[in-house]
Amino acid sequence: MKRKLVRFIGWLFLGLLSILAIVGFTYLVNPKYVETKVMNTFYPTVNISDEYKDKIVVEVPEVYELMQIASSLTETFQNDDNLLKSSSSYYQDFRNHFQEFENHELVLKLNAAFEKNPYGNNQHAIRMLSLNYDLDEYNELIDKDLFNINPATRSFLSFFVFFPSSNADLIEDFAKKSNFKAFYKKHRGYYTKLIENYAELCDFKGMQTWLESKFTSKYQSYRIVFSPLTFGFHSTTSLKNADRSMSQTFMFVSAPRENIDGMTPQDFEIASSRSSRVVFTEIDHNYVNPVTDQYLKELDDAMSDYKKWNGQNGGSYQSKYSTFNEYMTWGVFNLYALETYSKENIDSIIKRETDFITDRRKFIRFREFNKELIRLYISMGKPNIEELYAPIFDWMKKESKL
Repeated sequence: MKRKLVRFIGWLFLGLLSILAIVGFTYLVNPKYVETKVMNTFYPTVNISDEYKDKIVVEVPEVYELMQIASSLTETFQNDDNLLKSSSSYYQDFRNHFQEFENHELVLKLNAAFEKNPYGNNQHAIRMLSLNYDLDEYNELIDKDLFNINPATRSFLSFFVFFPSSNADLIEDFAKKSNFKAFYKKHRGYYTKLIENYAELCDFKGMQTWLESKFTSKYQSYRIVFSPLTFGFHSTTSLKNADRSMSQTFMFVSAPRENIDGMTPQDFEIASSRSSRVVFTEIDHNYVNPVTDQYLKELDDAMSDYKKWNGQNGGSYQSKYSTFNEYMTWGVFNLYALETYSKENIDSIIKRETDFITDRRKFIRFREFNKELIRLYISMGKPNIEELYAPIFDWMKKESKL
């Protein structure tokens, strides 16, 4: 019996080696095929319901806001003003209602998940997966079957990220004891007003039309999700549906300006540009990043040392890839701004955004980058963005030597 077991293990080991050898050889011959097969097997897909197909929807989902409230009670969020917006009446309402629950087990578990890296996988998983649930009248989570996740992927990730499904009891207990549903219902009119402000401030359809005229990527659904408690930390991702025929992109952003009534046309346009940039620079990651993926070698040559372009001390942009994509997404917003805003305001709009990313966010050579990108765009007759990659990389090579 022992000899048979040893023989079985030996054959199993040889079988695994053979599979790895076949996969490795196939990757050398056709890496794109292997990457596609792996993505199709292990990467999640999304079920796009009719309420989102061919639409741009701005929303404050109930369970999403529940998780943002619980996260905002953590010590990690309270000590990071990029994660938590504390300068609003909504924040005061939140503190008055939920402060006594800051030692609830859910809050403590979230804080433990955030302590090492509040901008990492736990944060992204909570934002994304909270969309998969509704909350019924008994404060119990209802699974909407929004995402299709390979069991192997789910099992692997469960060791590293906070899954709402694995913490349902804690989430439901927090919702019940804090009377979250009453708070959410009380502020529903406030959420609606903010959603209306976003629609007035941002021409979402115009953004989509412009981006799809400048890139080959197409997305059949935009979901723009926000919480009034979110401040500067924004994120985005996109998923395909099960048969890969449609794509949905998710933007997690901060709330728009509360009061836009009675503004002069000039002030309104400035306010519009600020809110638009917040959303646009998340939306266009879904267009820029796939193009950058095609030019990784050229990027490696052009940005020999990303620290010459990125003055941040830590954070989420510690690579050439992430640094360049941030340069490009903000640069593309300025190209969009050139064709969107009035001659009277365009210089101040571009200057404000350029100063912000250069001086505040420490992408230290963005001023020069943006100036060259605009020059190329105009001199080349406003081409598709992909056509700007080769010349901007040539320019960056020269700049890197300075």
